[in-house]
Amino acid sequence: MRFILFIFLSVIGMVCYGKTSKKLENGVYHNEYGTRLIEIKNDTLKLFSCSSSSLEEGERSYHPLAICQITEVNNTFFEINSIDWPMQGDAFKDISITEEVSGNNAPYEISFEVPNASKPIKFEVSVRTNRYSGVTENGECTIVLNRNRFYPPESFRFSFQPMSYVESNPAGQYFGVLYYMYPYEVKLDSEKSFVIKLPNITDTIFSHYYFFGDYIQVVHHGIKWRGEYYKKF
Repeated sequence: MRFILFIFLSVIGMVCYGKTSKKLENGVYHNEYGTRLIEIKNDTLKLFSCSSSSLEEGERSYHPLAICQITEVNNTFFEINSIDWPMQGDAFKDISITEEVSGNNAPYEISFEVPNASKPIKFEVSVRTNRYSGVTENGECTIVLNRNRFYPPESFRFSFQPMSYVESNPAGQYFGVLYYMYPYEVKLDSEKSFVIKLPNITDTIFSHYYFFGDYIQVVHHGIKWRGEYYKKF
């Protein structure tokens, strides 16, 4: 009987030791298919994703999804929070807004150009309570506003979003950006139309994540995040 009790306590001790000996180690972790990587370095976590085009070509190329600060909750769970929200600024970096003379009676034309995005993107222009939309084709789209109104508009805002969303995990959830909105009003001129060029919009810009109060779990030989296992290289 004492021998059985000794074995039982020994097993409990080994299990407890296994739990308390876990720690979040620096290094690179990959999911089952190698389509996502997590890099841990001290108190910083970087999440990367493999582009679908590079998978088709056979040479994997990864782009960053998020940069997070790591805070220990206990010896198993760690909280992660995005350090900043750089994607909003990145989307409108190097934006150019060009005015073109169009004539007093011509309708307002607002043209959008996204030369570095191959997928269709929906643009929406807001003028007071009215909204107009268009979808890019070959990286361009033009939205026409009616100029002949009793109260002509003085400015507009615009936003854009993808026409379709790629699932972020096998459960069908999406963690990326839903849309981007330009933070400033654009002044309208009674005799001019606009060409807005956004060279920093790419096919991966909507994949960027922003985390607040998210958690990763340290498990055997790796970490677990949102139900997915990442093994250490």
